[in-house]
Amino acid sequence: MANENGAELRQVIAQITGIDPVVAMDLNSIAGGFRAIDTREAQLAAAATSVAQPTKIALIGVYGGLTPRGSWYGSSLAAIAEMASRAESDPDVASAIVDIDSPGGTVAYTPEAASAVASLASKKPVVAVVNTLAASAAYWIASQASEIVMTPSADVGSIGAMMIHQDISGWLDQIGLKLTIIRSEQSPMKNEAHPFAPLSDEARAFLQARADAAGGDFIKAVAAGRKVSQAKVKEDFGQGRVFGAREAIARGMADRVATLGDVISGMLPKPSQRTSASRRRSALVFD
Repeated sequence: MANENGAELRQVIAQITGIDPVVAMDLNSIAGGFRAIDTREAQLAAAATSVAQPTKIALIGVYGGLTPRGSWYGSSLAAIAEMASRAESDPDVASAIVDIDSPGGTVAYTPEAASAVASLASKKPVVAVVNTLAASAAYWIASQASEIVMTPSADVGSIGAMMIHQDISGWLDQIGLKLTIIRSEQSPMKNEAHPFAPLSDEARAFLQARADAAGGDFIKAVAAGRKVSQAKVKEDFGQGRVFGAREAIARGMADRVATLGDVISGMLPKPSQRTSASRRRSALVFD
C-alpha cells in the first residue's frame, strides 16, 4: 500500500511541476526524501533476506584411552566421529577445536573418527589442540585437522600399530597347571595368539601382517592430513617415537605453540570496524 501511495504522489508532483516550474523548486526536497526512503527500503529488504553468518565454535574432546564405544577412562571414537559430523552439518558452526589429551587407543574405529574430522576440515577450519598429549590413535585424529597446535609442554607422535602377545606358559609350568585347547576342526587357527604357549611362526607372521597393514594406513592418513609425502612421515615423524613441541614443529608434525585459551581467543568473531565507529559516534551524540 505504501508503494502505491508513493507512486500516486509522484504522479501528482510530476503534473504540478509541469504546470509551474517555481513549485518544482520547492518540491525538490520532497523528491530527495523519496529517494532516501527508496534507498532505505532497499537496504532493509537486503538485510531481511541475507543469511546470518555462523559464529559458533564446536569443541570436540578426545581424552584418555580411545575405544569404539568409550569407557570410564577414555572417549568414544564413535562419539568423536558423530560430533565432527554434527559440526560439519550445523550452519551455525563456523569452526571447530579438537581438544586432545590421549595416549591413543584401538585401531578399531580410529579411521572412521579421523575421516569424520578430515571431512569437517574440508568444509570449515579445524584446529587440533594437543593439550597435552596426542599419541598413536590420537595423533592420527589430530593429523586430519586444518592445523595442529601444541601447548608448551605437549607431546605428539607414536605413529604406528602395535600388538602385544603375553606368554605365561613358564609361569603355568611353575605352578603345575596345564591347559588343553580344543578347537572345532573347521577353525584350526582360532585364538592362535592365546597366552598359554609361545606364538607359532605362522601366528607371528599373521599378526605382523595385520600390524603392518594398520601402520601403513596410519602413515597414509597422516601424510594426507599434513599434506606431506608418505616417505617424509616414515623418515621424519619419529618411526613410533614421541616428541615435544619444539622438535615436533621442526619435523613438520605440528604447526605452532599456543594454549587452548589462546586458540579460542583467536577464533572468536571480531567486531567490525564499522560497528566500533558507529558505537563511538553514538557515544558522542548521547554523552
